[in-house]
Amino acid sequence: MENPSNMIQNKIKQAQQLELQIEQLMNQKYQLDTRVKELERTLKELESVKPESAVYKAVGPILYKVDDRNKLVDELEEQKELSSVRIKTLEKNQKTLEEKYKELEASLKKTYQETKGSN
Repeated sequence: MENPSNMIQNKIKQAQQLELQIEQLMNQKYQLDTRVKELERTLKELESVKPESAVYKAVGPILYKVDDRNKLVDELEEQKELSSVRIKTLEKNQKTLEEKYKELEASLKKTYQETKGSN
């Protein structure tokens, strides 16, 4: 049987790894949320611009004139949709990791109580 002290240390390491993974998912989700909001503002702005007005698209440091505004809107809508789907996936993964963390936390408390009681 594994030494209780080693078991506790291993569980603490696992918990720290889960915390790091959860934090990384939250950061990715925040970035995607920001991206979706930016796309929504851009699409709203495109709706308010007159059809005869020139529209430009940034590609890196270069701006180029967009000839087909509808195509641009479709591309932006697709990016928004893909980002939204990715957010849902990240939320699902985050929930799974948080559940694992809670299980590990409960297991850690139980192991600690058992080792404390046997001393």
